[in-house]
Amino acid sequence: MEKYRPKKIVDVVGNEEAKAAFIGWFRNKRHTKKALLLYGPPGVGKTTLVNAAANEFGFKVIEMNASDTRSEKAINAIAGPATSFVALDTFSSDTKGNVLFLDEVDGIAGNEDRGGVNAIIKIVENARVPVIMAANDPDLDKLRPLKKVCALVRFHQVRIPLIIATLQRICQKEGVKADFEALEQIAQNSRGDVRSAINDLQSLAERSKTLTSQDTIMLTYRNRDIGMDETLTAYFSAKNLLDASTVLSRSGVDYDDLLMAVGDNLPLRYQDPAALATAYDFVSRADIYRGKIGVENWNLLRYFYNSLSQAAAVQPGTYKPFKFIAPPIRIITLFWTKGKRTALEKICAKIGQRCHVSRKTAKEDFIPHLKLLLARQKAVAMIAWLELSPEEVDFLQKMNKF
Repeated sequence: MEKYRPKKIVDVVGNEEAKAAFIGWFRNKRHTKKALLLYGPPGVGKTTLVNAAANEFGFKVIEMNASDTRSEKAINAIAGPATSFVALDTFSSDTKGNVLFLDEVDGIAGNEDRGGVNAIIKIVENARVPVIMAANDPDLDKLRPLKKVCALVRFHQVRIPLIIATLQRICQKEGVKADFEALEQIAQNSRGDVRSAINDLQSLAERSKTLTSQDTIMLTYRNRDIGMDETLTAYFSAKNLLDASTVLSRSGVDYDDLLMAVGDNLPLRYQDPAALATAYDFVSRADIYRGKIGVENWNLLRYFYNSLSQAAAVQPGTYKPFKFIAPPIRIITLFWTKGKRTALEKICAKIGQRCHVSRKTAKEDFIPHLKLLLARQKAVAMIAWLELSPEEVDFLQKMNKF
């Protein structure tokens, strides 16, 4: 993927209007808005365009992921120096200065992150360098203060013919002989996400210099008409490994929900302990691959599918219909514990808002200390400052784990 990341603006695929608006803002030294917010679905070229433009215009990109760096202190530590001074290498190279790029600003929208939002606004107001942000969903209410100081540029899904043309160029450079139908399937599967399409091409062609439509059967195409019950029925009744793989690749069920549902129902599918143990071993491997995939390493998806398919093919031809356990046991458990989780979330939100930290930080770093103060009866002032209710205090005192 990195090998074919565009180095020039003209090489960024699609979104010509967005590119023109971006260039116009970048070149204009008298901005009506001091920052730029690029928004649209993942993989359509927002980050790529920023890096290509900086490379072409001679700027150095200082990049921050706003969903990770959320507090006012953390943001100021990086963004403050980046926007306040001329780059040190300006005097010894062709670098014209810095560009501050804040990615995933829609991940900073919680109440507890208001300090972070305000910090970004102050940085924009005082910045001596271009400030650019990116978001998948700009319509969150709590992003309104940021949107007021930004010019907005919308990105759309890249059209299928443009993605196919990009894949054809890569195949030509890499010496891959690919059928048009295979590239068309990869492009359609990507749903306008160029990055996803290139990753799929890489994973399918990495072992061979030929690519046919048959090779694309394991792609992530998701047929939204196939739900959990139909997926489980077809999966457990599959006659062989290929049948199981085909079912999984066409299912519209969330990967994690599907993994849990298969694990819950295996004891009903296999009565033989040895066969059940073998099936669970394959499911555990699928779980490992799912963890490695995360949200971007989709080239590993075929290994996830393969391991999960092997769990269905431990004893082919022995399937007898049974009543599925659905939804997965874990989801049922989460439903019954929802009240407790909601109470803890509200407490963490109060801590986050007061201390300008994320809910995760409040939960992991602040809650244990607060429980300790409560146990030692030294939390009266803290309770009042956080505005915790008697019910919330009682919940914390009785809470054993979180």
